[in-house]
Amino acid sequence: MTRVATPSRRSRRAAREGALLCAALALACSPERGTPYRCTCTFVTDFDDDAKLSVEVCSPSDARAEGFGRGCAQTHAPGPVSGCACSGVAGRGPCELSACRTTAEAP
Repeated sequence: MTRVATPSRRSRRAAREGALLCAALALACSPERGTPYRCTCTFVTDFDDDAKLSVEVCSPSDARAEGFGRGCAQTHAPGPVSGCACSGVAGRGPCELSACRTTAEAP
């Protein structure tokens, strides 16, 4: 004896599968998260002087924070960025990887 799914069973199964698909798509579309880092980057001005710029970025790892800081600083610096030194920001939760902003340098 073969079992035939009734229309109500099929619709419940379709509803379950639809809900699972929606949940999977929602997770796949959520923004990537990382940890905030404060970076001090150096760049050369138009007058060949060294200058500093402080930025705050969101990086997926400590190893990649310098690269994220350099990219962020380059969008705000008037000259080429020569390097960055970054450290994690304590007491802050996760952030979106696209986060990039300039900050006031600590005295």
